[in-house]
Amino acid sequence: MDRNFPVDTEGLVALRREIHMHPELGWDLDNTCAIVCRELDRIGISYERDTYGRNSVVATINPHLEGFTMALRADMDALPIQERNDDKPYRSQIDGKMHACGHDAHTAMLIKTAEVLYGMRDEITCRVKLIFQPSEESRPSGAGVLCANGVMKDIDCIAMCHVNCGDRTHVISSNPGVTNSSSVAFKITLGGVSVHVASPHLCVDALAAGVRVYNGIQTIVSREVDPFDTVVMAVCKMHAGSTVSTNADECILEGSIRCINDNSMAWARQRLEKLVRMTAEETGTTWSLTWSGEPLPSAHNTPAMYEAFRRSAIKVVGEDYFKILPPSPGAEDFAYYEKEKPGLLFGLGLRNQEKGTVYPAHTKDWDIDEDGLETGVRVFVQFILDNMNGIAGL
Repeated sequence: MDRNFPVDTEGLVALRREIHMHPELGWDLDNTCAIVCRELDRIGISYERDTYGRNSVVATINPHLEGFTMALRADMDALPIQERNDDKPYRSQIDGKMHACGHDAHTAMLIKTAEVLYGMRDEITCRVKLIFQPSEESRPSGAGVLCANGVMKDIDCIAMCHVNCGDRTHVISSNPGVTNSSSVAFKITLGGVSVHVASPHLCVDALAAGVRVYNGIQTIVSREVDPFDTVVMAVCKMHAGSTVSTNADECILEGSIRCINDNSMAWARQRLEKLVRMTAEETGTTWSLTWSGEPLPSAHNTPAMYEAFRRSAIKVVGEDYFKILPPSPGAEDFAYYEKEKPGLLFGLGLRNQEKGTVYPAHTKDWDIDEDGLETGVRVFVQFILDNMNGIAGL
């Protein structure tokens, strides 16, 4: 079905800015959830709050229909980053917190998508679920918790949009395979014996052992990983010692592993443990290696959903504004939904050189070209309209 439909672009931008000014982290999304519920109440859409997880909202359009059910998901949480966009009237009002990954845009677009779909609900032959999810950026994963609590039981397929400032405004990207890597964080603790710096032969230097582990990781990635595979093994925090007159008796290294291939993740974890154990044996340190939990799985688009989505997206933006999305070493907990049902992740470009929206996500200068938000809404709606009677191949 092709339909011309109005989108409240002024309200869409205002909503994104309201959410942007009041960022919240993880599961602590009381204000953000209140905004979502306020807007759903205004539109007239029924929803459940906290049913599948604290500060989650799941709304349903056409709840009386028991056939095919499509779901759309938006994540709502922000990041612990201090925003630097002092010239923007909508900059974060909360010190140390910022919507630096576009979840404010995701939430605003899904609300306005809901508004459009609800307005044509009598023409839509399927049920549509709208999942507003907490804790994409932190653990435990919001998607993992919602799935464990049964959010996907009556859903047949699910789609999501992630904005970016790598592609120019209005560019839509997706692919028929892997979109995001698996991910797990680690913490390595090495224990030594501290003595005066003048007697190094009597010490067990934990810092020296930590440096050997750090350098060993670089060699693992550069010399042991297939160049056509993607394995990121990075130490992001390292702490040892407290004075300049004694050696460190403890060294702590923290970081993460990202792998496109799930088999590579299993290998990388085993290889890191072997490196730490052997370094400790050679240097005489004690050691421990702990993980943040089971690795977040890699995200994979279902090919049949991709083909259906591509056709819908091109109707909205045209062939020249559709591109293949390269797999990202960045993690995305949308993978938990895709472990249960077919899924589709697509990107929306919001890069505009003249407006200065050119910075990568998770940085203090991040901002977006809000002119592209309407495109996200239109693509979501067109995808639902084109596939409300089912997707061939699922």
